[in-house]
Amino acid sequence: MLYSDMTKEQLRAEMKELQQKGQRAYDAQNWTEYEVYMTKWYLAKSYEIRDEIEIEIGRTYRIAEEYDRLTVTAIEGVMAWGVWQMTGETAAVPIAQLELHDEDGA
Repeated sequence: MLYSDMTKEQLRAEMKELQQKGQRAYDAQNWTEYEVYMTKWYLAKSYEIRDEIEIEIGRTYRIAEEYDRLTVTAIEGVMAWGVWQMTGETAAVPIAQLELHDEDGA
């Protein structure tokens, strides 16, 4: 079933399962598998919160699980498109991965 077709309860159950699988991959130091589960978790979380979160175009956000920040240029569904501060490259991340940071860069 697609995340877009799931209820919030189904999404939460899926996120719990993905978190458990991700923890097992992390414990086994299987970093690629861990990253896949975390990406899926953030996608599911994005569908859960899509109607409750407000993302500002032009605002810079920290990205959970990343060292860089993203300046958002567009929103398409549950994905925020933007420009990485460190490289200037364009990328898309799930909206649940966006975190606000203080203006002083903290």
